[in-house]
Amino acid sequence: MPIIETSWSFRPFRALILENRNLRVMILPELGGRIWSVVYKPRDRELLWHNPRIPPESAPFGAVFDNVWCGGWEEMFPSPAPSVINGESYPDHGEVWCLPWEATTESDADSVSVHLRCDARISAVRLQKRVTLRSDEPRLEVAYSLHNPALTDFPFIFTLHPAFNVTPDCRIDFPPMSVELDPSYAGTLAGVASPFTWPHATRSGQKVDLRKVAPHSSGEVYFFYGTGFREGWCAVTDTVNRLTWGLVFSPQFFRACWLFASYGGWRNHDLAILEPSTSFPQQVEQAIQNKTAATLPADGTLTTSVILQVQEGLTSVAGLTREANFHA
Repeated sequence: MPIIETSWSFRPFRALILENRNLRVMILPELGGRIWSVVYKPRDRELLWHNPRIPPESAPFGAVFDNVWCGGWEEMFPSPAPSVINGESYPDHGEVWCLPWEATTESDADSVSVHLRCDARISAVRLQKRVTLRSDEPRLEVAYSLHNPALTDFPFIFTLHPAFNVTPDCRIDFPPMSVELDPSYAGTLAGVASPFTWPHATRSGQKVDLRKVAPHSSGEVYFFYGTGFREGWCAVTDTVNRLTWGLVFSPQFFRACWLFASYGGWRNHDLAILEPSTSFPQQVEQAIQNKTAATLPADGTLTTSVILQVQEGLTSVAGLTREANFHA
């Protein structure tokens, strides 16, 4: 039977903890409603990355994201890059990651949930998410709702931003997809012909297998968009310990999946952010021009859900569905 704890605090923020036999999840509502920790209990394995130099702390609205980012899992809305939408300016990584979210809890015999809500300051869009842990399943469900109260349609990008711990023993898997580099941040893939087919890029005449997590000493850093997939999933596998964790999502709602990966190349960090997104590129003005931006209709609501699944026994992933576990 899952449980929920509401009396804890963490540095010194309110912390809500959901727990069953397999997972322990910590949510910090005051810090962008972020999921701060997901621990797979049978291995005592923390799946999310935490910045070793920046503890969880409040950030002013409009702060430069990279300079205050502590890690965990938050959301970017309505644009990851600083942008102008319908004549209004929006800050770096959007307007909701640094705001406090309201939180309430629910529980019954088979599940525990945290319901979080945030009214965006500029767009006035109401974002809601319900984080649910059921029975003793090694999976976490996150259901999202976005409501536009305005009298006009609102073009946007909505991107999940879970940062995962990775080591050179890990590999990253996606379904078959086309990969395109972000021209504003090519990283160490600069010069690679784009687009290309996952997982191989050609750099200086050499094939680079992007599934392999490079060692810290490589200094690699990647940022790209994957599109054209028929199945919505992405995964990380510790091939030595045979432990896999990943996301399954709607490919109709999240039409792209981004990857930001640093293997020592960004600020001396090692992490991989697997980012289901409604759109690409990260500049919403360009996405609007390319007709790849999503749109919230006037007085309209969009909903979707994502599942974080954990499984033992694999060294690679060939697929993941909502009805089944990973399969090799």
